[in-house]
Amino acid sequence: MAVGWITGGLALGQGLMGLFGANSRNNQQREAARKANQYQQEQYEFQYGSVYSPELGGEALRKYEFDVEGLEITKRNNERNLQFEEATQLQRYDYGMGIRDYEFSQANRLYEKSVSQALQQASFDELAENAALVDQDRLIHEQLLSLAFDETETLFNYGAAAAGVGLKQRQAEAAAATESQATRISALKATGSARAKGGAVAANVRGILAEAGARQATIIDQLTFSTEANDQELYRMSQQLLFDQVGYETSRESARMSDAATRARLRVQRLQADIQAYNGIALVPEIAPPLPKPLALPRPEYLEVFKPAKPPRPQDNVPMLENPWLAAASGAIQGAQVGLSIGKGLYGGDSGGGGGGGKGTQIPTPGTGTQSAAVQAGWPGNLNY
Repeated sequence: MAVGWITGGLALGQGLMGLFGANSRNNQQREAARKANQYQQEQYEFQYGSVYSPELGGEALRKYEFDVEGLEITKRNNERNLQFEEATQLQRYDYGMGIRDYEFSQANRLYEKSVSQALQQASFDELAENAALVDQDRLIHEQLLSLAFDETETLFNYGAAAAGVGLKQRQAEAAAATESQATRISALKATGSARAKGGAVAANVRGILAEAGARQATIIDQLTFSTEANDQELYRMSQQLLFDQVGYETSRESARMSDAATRARLRVQRLQADIQAYNGIALVPEIAPPLPKPLALPRPEYLEVFKPAKPPRPQDNVPMLENPWLAAASGAIQGAQVGLSIGKGLYGGDSGGGGGGGKGTQIPTPGTGTQSAAVQAGWPGNLNY
């Protein structure tokens, strides 16, 4: 009977303890689930807005609006940068075209200046050539005039010398004639005087005539010698005149050839100076090809900011609750088992309060390898007591 009371008390105590323990744990599970649900709701509303509104809100909406504003700022900045780059390219194009026109204008000025200088140089060369030709004309005229004067003077000298030789010849002839006349007169006088005296007149006359003939022969010989000398002098003078005339003609020909060579050299110098002047003319300027016109820069395409949809509200956490009555039953069974174990130890295994020698029921003690039917069935029991 005592074993029954012990078993019943322990079963009742263990059952009540299991009942109250299960209720306490259920309350803890409910509070934990409530706090978890509240935290999930606050997190959801912080990220996506109110759980009761279908519109997107919270950090997701702020991030979406921030990204949209950032995309608009990026578009405006890129557009300003592209417009600035296009304006810069247009400015460079205008500047390049201006430089192109300026360089072409400078090239034209240089070309016109080179042409003007070449024409001025050519005009100067022409004036220099004309002046040189005038000097050459004066020089050849002076040379020919000097030769003409020399030739005329030579002719005058020849004429005077020839006249002198002729005069000398006439003087010799006159002297010979006078002397011959004087000889004849003297012979006549001597002959007349001899005849007047008488005596050997014939012999005296012959002597006088022989003397007169000898003197006449001498006069004739002298006249002949003088005539030959004059002829030779006249011949020499004639030959000298011919030689001088050939020399003057040669000098005139040499002067003409020298004049022609000088004029040819002047023409060559004029041509060389003109070539140098014309070589100084710059090439006819040609304007450079125009610069390529700047093209409009391509505009980038932008991907619109993705607007996220509002996700489903978070699922509420469901607390894992225990069945208090099952926990009470499990506690009661364990209590009964403990009571039976205690009773067996007190009364030697008599389960009926002085029972006979029958074999008693084996009650497993806690800590052994034998489990109760409730535990074997999967009931958790009250493990906290």
